[in-house]
Amino acid sequence: MNVTEIASEILRKAFEQISENQAAIDQAISFIDQWLQNPLFADQHAAILSHIEFNKSDILLDAFHQRLPFGTGGRRGRVGYGPNRINPGTVALSVQGHCNFMKDHFDCSGSPKVIVAYDVRIFEDIGGVFSFLPESHPILNLSSRDLGRIACEIYAANGFTVYTTPQNDKTAYLSTPELSFLIKYYQALGGINVSASHNHPDDNGFKFYNPEAAQDIPPDDERLSDYMNNDTITVNRMDFDDARNSGLILDIPKASHNAYIQTNLTVKNVHIEKSPTVIYTPLCGTGDSNVGEVLRAAGYSVQLYAPHANFDGTFTNVPSRIPNPEVPEAAEPALSFADKQQGDIVLSSDPDADRIGLFAKNSDKQWQYITGNDIASIIAYYLILDKQRGPQKKGLIIKTLVTTRTLENIAKKAHCPIIGDLLVGFKYIAHVLETLEKQGKFHDISVSPQDLVLAAEESHGILLTPDIRDKDAAGAGLILSEIMSLLIQDNIYLPDYLTTLHLECGNYANAARSIVLKGIEGADAIAKMMSSLREIRPSTLAGRPVTHFADYLDESVMGPVKSQTDQLSRNLLMFRMAGTQVVIRPSGTEPKLKLYVDIEGDQWDAKNDRNAAMSVAKKVAAQIYDTCLERIHIRLSDSAKCLPDYIEIKQKQDFDTAFPNELKAFAERIAREKSFSNDASQRISWLKNRLRAYASGADPLIAVKPAVIHLTKRLLSENPNVFITTGLNELISDFVE
Repeated sequence: MNVTEIASEILRKAFEQISENQAAIDQAISFIDQWLQNPLFADQHAAILSHIEFNKSDILLDAFHQRLPFGTGGRRGRVGYGPNRINPGTVALSVQGHCNFMKDHFDCSGSPKVIVAYDVRIFEDIGGVFSFLPESHPILNLSSRDLGRIACEIYAANGFTVYTTPQNDKTAYLSTPELSFLIKYYQALGGINVSASHNHPDDNGFKFYNPEAAQDIPPDDERLSDYMNNDTITVNRMDFDDARNSGLILDIPKASHNAYIQTNLTVKNVHIEKSPTVIYTPLCGTGDSNVGEVLRAAGYSVQLYAPHANFDGTFTNVPSRIPNPEVPEAAEPALSFADKQQGDIVLSSDPDADRIGLFAKNSDKQWQYITGNDIASIIAYYLILDKQRGPQKKGLIIKTLVTTRTLENIAKKAHCPIIGDLLVGFKYIAHVLETLEKQGKFHDISVSPQDLVLAAEESHGILLTPDIRDKDAAGAGLILSEIMSLLIQDNIYLPDYLTTLHLECGNYANAARSIVLKGIEGADAIAKMMSSLREIRPSTLAGRPVTHFADYLDESVMGPVKSQTDQLSRNLLMFRMAGTQVVIRPSGTEPKLKLYVDIEGDQWDAKNDRNAAMSVAKKVAAQIYDTCLERIHIRLSDSAKCLPDYIEIKQKQDFDTAFPNELKAFAERIAREKSFSNDASQRISWLKNRLRAYASGADPLIAVKPAVIHLTKRLLSENPNVFITTGLNELISDFVE
């Protein structure tokens, strides 16, 4: 079966209506032809042909124009059909490639071991991308567990002994940090975690780990990728039950899990006399097996938020189905539960339990969200500088380039070495630890990995022990609970503690924004923004003169580019203004452009007011967000700007163009039709249905409410029509209530 010349021409013309990228179009047609001829993808052939039959050329082009690239956290993307998607075929090729790579590069004599992990996610096509296919098709209900099972079968067929969680125990999962720990514990040659971390449930992914229990950095990751990108390799696969009976697939023993828990317990510094009440939400993921267990083993009173502790792989009860500690809304449902339980602190973790989230009450007894940068600062200050409560450790701090410069000030005050200029991705932090372990030195810093005090990245990643080589929400949660227990004794609120450290260590304020642009059109738009910023470099940003610029693709900044994966990681622009650092880069794991703002408060505010600092940082980030969009000729209204960053730019444009007229027409219906004017539930139902594509989840209005209110007030000021005004006022009252 192949794509005929006639079909190829039809596809080409359809693709050219979508994109001007001829190389991508050529590659897509070639890959479609290859996949239709390859028996490995036989179960996908009918679905691929249905894409052609139903003129789904936009989906086809994006799914076939490239192979799924290696990003900052492995391979991650949408579940679907084609080489640029997660499906059994792409996973099988990648795992077989990993086997071949290990055989060629490591000693595989004896009984080489690998660790296989997977998270809870399951693909139910919530976005309705494949609604044109039959009700049952090959990838519908495909779970991380299913893909993990395929990985086990392939590793076993290639002679590797696989350690994994019991397949028949639907509550047994392995977090990312425990996977990393177990690779060292069993002296395994590597491992895989099938997970898309904090992405939407329509996504999935996989991260491969090396014998050092870390993910490879460039150019090693590209060498591994080359093995995985060979579509002609033979995939060896063994029946799962046969492999178990042969002793090639083994359940992870309880003893090794206990060893992981004990490793995390070594980071604690005090014996708590009275536990704070810790409210914990694993955001439907694996986290109770590491965060929850570590906290309970340390003696803390942990209350699980039940709606998020059910291993729901579609994240139904997580707002907008975004189980990300970086997004405050994700854990907000747990706050009312925390009030009922008289909670002192609310912790959260993402589905693979490597990122930590935090809410704490302020002096007004209101819950306050703490950012990843501030979590890192709090932990560093407590461990290193807090003379009254902390252990005053002397040792190494490691951070990425986009992580708060507060850590640099803490290191400077304590005369601690710091490595703070790393590219984005925790694998670069792990590489530092590996280099120190093997060479005793990284650049001009000579220390041991055991000297590690803290490794951190702004995206809520913390590591406190060199015995694990990836970020770990468990250790971070343990230290945050420890800090909370000590502050309660002194009647100090955590946000006030944060203010104290900023007064002592510099009032740095941080803000981060994201511009989500999906599909091949989105990727082209992101590339155009980056090219424009390079070619027509701004002399000012947010009204501030640029005093320094660095393009990390420039060899004068970081030397020659080592590989394509290195080029992706180094696709980063840094701008410095007086007291301000701005970094702009495409995400390595999601279809978005990310920008990071780090402002030193002393530069503009003599009073060192923390709230003022944060307000200015957010304002600067908002202005740069607009600047980036202007480079691709997009302007959003103030109403659309009220939508969260995780909502796609296309949806924000729809909110500006189509939705206002639809809202006015609906407002007039409210005024004229009793069925709407007398029933608030019907009015809210209409809004939910209209805006569901913006944000999935149990209640999409949670995400869009501020924007709808802003737009409604704007329309009220513009419309003299009495019926429209009446209807809009009804909608405002619905939201206020």
